[in-house]
Amino acid sequence: MGVIKAMAGQREDAIELFRKALAQNKNHSFLQFNLAKALSESGRDEEALVHHKRASQLAPAHLDSWINFGISLRKLDRNTEALDCFLKATALNPESPVAWNNVGVVQQKLGLTQEALAAFDKALSLQPNFIDALINKSVSLDESGSRTEALRYVEEALALDPHLATAWNAKGVVLAGMDRDDQALACYEKAMGLASDWAEPALHKAHLLLRMHQFEQGWALFESRWAVGDLKRRPLDTSRPRWAGDASDGPLLLWGEQGIGDQVLYASILPELATLPQKKHVALDKRLIPLFQRSMTGFDFVDLAAVSDALDFAVQLPLGSLPRLFRPDLASFSRARHPYLRADADRSVELRGKIAQQGRLICGVSWVSKRPDLGHFKSMDLAQMLLPLASPRLHFVDLQYGDTAAERQTLQQTHGIEVQHLDEVDNFNDIDGLASLIQACDVVVTTSNSTAHLAGALGKRTLLLLPSGKGQLWYWAEINSHIPWYPSIQAFRQQEVGNWHHPLQAIKAVLEKL
Repeated sequence: MGVIKAMAGQREDAIELFRKALAQNKNHSFLQFNLAKALSESGRDEEALVHHKRASQLAPAHLDSWINFGISLRKLDRNTEALDCFLKATALNPESPVAWNNVGVVQQKLGLTQEALAAFDKALSLQPNFIDALINKSVSLDESGSRTEALRYVEEALALDPHLATAWNAKGVVLAGMDRDDQALACYEKAMGLASDWAEPALHKAHLLLRMHQFEQGWALFESRWAVGDLKRRPLDTSRPRWAGDASDGPLLLWGEQGIGDQVLYASILPELATLPQKKHVALDKRLIPLFQRSMTGFDFVDLAAVSDALDFAVQLPLGSLPRLFRPDLASFSRARHPYLRADADRSVELRGKIAQQGRLICGVSWVSKRPDLGHFKSMDLAQMLLPLASPRLHFVDLQYGDTAAERQTLQQTHGIEVQHLDEVDNFNDIDGLASLIQACDVVVTTSNSTAHLAGALGKRTLLLLPSGKGQLWYWAEINSHIPWYPSIQAFRQQEVGNWHHPLQAIKAVLEKL
């Protein structure tokens, strides 16, 4: 009965029936499997894992148990564990195209693009018309820069099924990467028409419109972000209504979403709200609070992790929805105050005394993004960044969060290039200290990460290395190499996916002039 209910889409009823059955026999492997699958399909993957694990223990030779176990882990971004499950499935049945396809999906998420392509090829050798594998191979080819070939594979999938929303969405992504924006928009619209309850093509369309600076329509579609499965993006647990921009709506809560960089980006609008008469709470990552308290008056900055309805607010809005009210067009960016964050001046002077070198330009550097899905597209090795830039007239300072000791030591021992690291500033936890260190530098060279956002908000001259392909983020869309959100940032973009040579040479020329 549970299986019948699940097939009819009545998952909650199915889950209840499976639980009743398990109450009579906890060691029934297929009951554990069916309950885990129903929970996963209901979006309850954390709960599903308990039953996936039990099912795989009870029936270790059951192929579908390992595949579905891996799918739940993948949805939770536990990709290394997911890959282990899928590889167990391929060991059980090397002729399973579904298992190989899932291996490729997770390898792609882990940045193992060539391995992923080989896995998709294996799946397609076993089942040439396997549409999911065709689409996934297209995605991998696109991310590796082989866009013409990527387009061929996704069109092959569409030839097999022209009514498949996932294929139209994937084609849109490829075309957007080829700067064929109008065609990409048409693909997203086709996908939205075929699957009106699927938010991903709407969000892709929003990102493309925002990249094209078509803000009014882009911001409206940007609200679809809440329906896309991103573990870092969760709406605030509150019953209070959304703020519509009215000063008479009562005490207001604005709350951060995503990571440090996104919170800093959207906070560029806050100074325009400072004169609103009502009380204004702003909930942020607690690491940002000292910096924001110094920089802005008229706001009560609170720890985002501790916010609840117990706080005195009548209306609320996520920070990422502020631009819909305050950035309707490109001209509206001229209202922004720059810089809008202010480092601790005394600490900056103290740090400057520790990094200053007679006659040398002080260049802060950050070279890695640790964002799980896109970080490897936006990052490079320290040596890869600094070997083309090194000069006796430059002194490099470490602005990178995380443990960089081994990389810095290898660079100095092998190439004689020093990157000074200040132990007294924890670049991950002490964001206020990092802001002071950024301010103490003459210039910052960074990849797309939170350091770039902080430097831009502080008004520091910043040379930003941007990827081509999947790692492109809509808010770095430049006009004549400059970013509307951050006037002090100059962008240098790859000319081809994965190749940093051109942007690094262009940055070297700028540094030589400085």
